[in-house]
Amino acid sequence: MTAKVVVVTAPDDVLIDGFRLLLVDLNAEQTKIISDSLLNLKSRHDIITYLWSSDHNTDWLLDKKSKSNLIIFNADSANSLVVGYICAQKNSHYFGTLRNLSRANAKAIYASEDCESLLNLTINNYE
Repeated sequence: MTAKVVVVTAPDDVLIDGFRLLLVDLNAEQTKIISDSLLNLKSRHDIITYLWSSDHNTDWLLDKKSKSNLIIFNADSANSLVVGYICAQKNSHYFGTLRNLSRANAKAIYASEDCESLLNLTINNYE
């Protein structure tokens, strides 16, 4: 089990050190996959998980994007402007179908095993 998982939503933030994971407009099934993967993770690092949905402030999202070590987003989100912007980030991966932007970001998460592997790799390599 991970040392600690802290969940943060807009407009809040935390000032503790740890691996920062930004989750952008995920649906309930995608959120469950992330949650289950975090429960199975063995890490010595605290994990700060930012949750953003399309009804939250976009300024908050931009601030957390710059602070996050890993971004996972819902490519099927109705907010295509946010999807396009987040898709262009080097540390972003996604659930769903990216449609027109799939060439820009080929880091799709297809199954819970993919998600768990991604989290294990990135969190355990965090310094």
